[in-house]
Amino acid sequence: MKKRLLPVALLAWALTPAVEAQLESAYYGVSLGEFDYSTRAAGLSGKFNGSASSWRAMMGFQLTEHFALEGGYGETGTIRDTASASPPSTAELGFETELHRIVTIRGLGTLPFDNGLSLMGGIGFFTFKQEVALSLNGAPFLSADVSPDGFGNFAFYLGAQYDWDRVALRLSYEKWDFDSGAVLVFVGSDAQEVALSFFYKL
Repeated sequence: MKKRLLPVALLAWALTPAVEAQLESAYYGVSLGEFDYSTRAAGLSGKFNGSASSWRAMMGFQLTEHFALEGGYGETGTIRDTASASPPSTAELGFETELHRIVTIRGLGTLPFDNGLSLMGGIGFFTFKQEVALSLNGAPFLSADVSPDGFGNFAFYLGAQYDWDRVALRLSYEKWDFDSGAVLVFVGSDAQEVALSFFYKL
């Protein structure tokens, strides 16, 4: 038994510096933003467009000088809009939606400068739960909770960050690509978010 445990103990001892280095490069924080969302329903001449505030709790690991892994969890406020049905109908359709349980996993390339500024860009995967409610001429007629299967949606990310010893401030832009293509009777869904993030480095 001791002979079997020896290789395991040696491996653990060898990996300890790498694990400690990753833990020392960990950071966490919060992100507050403005979330813009648009989608189109079948039979409508235009799109629903709206925006709401959003937040994320974030955690990341700066694995190398030029690469980090980040994860986030958050939600948006309520997005509202109205649209008219295609002629000759005069009906007005009301739309409300909220995104909950937004889980994001992101790979992030970083380009640091000597003055504390860093530029970054990356691609990530996200999943979420979405609440949708529709009304016809002011009367509610449909509500549903929908969510994609797994992490089948992509997000493209750009940011600029300034670092101090233990804290960092980041301004970012994220473009969402809804790979599922349709939510209920909606097609062509699109979203983007501009956010300000505050991070504390361990």
